[in-house]
Amino acid sequence: MNETSENAALGAHPVIAERVCQQLQVFPRKFKELGEGGELEDVLNSPSKLSGPKIHQAPEDFTEQYLIEPLLHSLGYLNPISEKYDGEGPHFVRRPTTFRKIEGNRPDYRLRNLSEDIVCILEAKAANRERPGTAVEKATEDIKAYVKSNTFSKYLKSRDQRYLVAIGTDGIRWSLWAKDVRTGETKQRVTEASLIEPLRVIARQEDVISGDSEISRPEMRRRLASEFTPVFAARSLPEYVRSQFE
Repeated sequence: MNETSENAALGAHPVIAERVCQQLQVFPRKFKELGEGGELEDVLNSPSKLSGPKIHQAPEDFTEQYLIEPLLHSLGYLNPISEKYDGEGPHFVRRPTTFRKIEGNRPDYRLRNLSEDIVCILEAKAANRERPGTAVEKATEDIKAYVKSNTFSKYLKSRDQRYLVAIGTDGIRWSLWAKDVRTGETKQRVTEASLIEPLRVIARQEDVISGDSEISRPEMRRRLASEFTPVFAARSLPEYVRSQFE
């Protein structure tokens, strides 16, 4: 990335961060619609698991639909059914698959068209099922296996293809792993990020949970633009990954 494009990417992150803030609203608003603000408060303030009967849906599906996929959209990975998707550019594919003899693993998402040298997968879990440093690291358990076995990277399809990137998330906590498939060098948990505070702020602003906002929206946007979007946004993730192996 040259200096001009790097500066342009840096300048884009406040805009991307604002989109992230907007899409984070979807999750608490759904709890408000269901009349289950107390359920969201438990999730954001304790290790509680989502209750399927209270949200009327399997917790992992609910988390994907109302938290993870809106966030992916805000980060520049379009849903192929979106009107904005024109058949090109970064997008997400649910439940990617190929012939079993080529690839037996089944991550939840593949993030496509990032760069010729990047294969990127994402493992999703229900909210509060990925808590680094505890016994509950459900996404991490799968990510370790995917990275070790070069998921979707066993047979490099071009000379340019080089890096396997694996993202683990429960929508609230995000981690990124990277591997140089040619050399086998692996970077475990290159970055970890938590969206718990932005979710609390937005949920309070939306009158879904109780309490006063601890940070302002501009400050929340600033933090996201410096700590979250430079790593996970579609436009900057490839360069970030390459920099880890320099």
